[in-house]
Amino acid sequence: MLLRRTPHSLRSGSVIIRGCTFSRRGLHTLFKLFPQTFPQGTPTWDVDQSLLRREYRNLQAKVHPDANSNAATDESSTLNKNYHTLKDPLRRAQYLILLHEGVDLTSDEQSKAQSFVPPTLLMEVLEVHEELQYAEDAAVVSKIAAENKARIDAVQESLGRAFRTGDYAAAISLTVELKYWTNLAKAIKEWSPGARIDLSH
Repeated sequence: MLLRRTPHSLRSGSVIIRGCTFSRRGLHTLFKLFPQTFPQGTPTWDVDQSLLRREYRNLQAKVHPDANSNAATDESSTLNKNYHTLKDPLRRAQYLILLHEGVDLTSDEQSKAQSFVPPTLLMEVLEVHEELQYAEDAAVVSKIAAENKARIDAVQESLGRAFRTGDYAAAISLTVELKYWTNLAKAIKEWSPGARIDLSH
């Protein structure tokens, strides 16, 4: 984390926070950047999305860049990245794992080392991928999308339980699974008849 004092930076209390410190003690985290949404500043899975969005917009208005302020541009970009990390379920889960376990699940190497992916999950992902690849109309794709959303919702619900109970081993496995289904959701959005479907994990 970079700490500095400047009138053009985003402040948390009296200290400017740019980025975050991946500390298991949670002394400096992205949650502290949004004190209205997270009054205690404690890392948590549960997020009031409407409150977070409102606070983000208010903060963004304060650091919105102008033609003569490179510092404001930098702070606006940092705020935007931090907001989306907490807003997005997959990125939030990865961030929480990094805070609590020191494991970077955005790294494929660490992800594979820390989590055993059940063959049944891989088979299911491949089957859905194949179904999407050979889908001939939007109605079929809509059905695939609805089924995938149900999977994502179920994994997120399980993730919530894992984080609330401190079961980080389960949280790691579920976060890896969520990444598979999230990547599939992206592929579904990009579908077009006859086009090749690529999944990145």
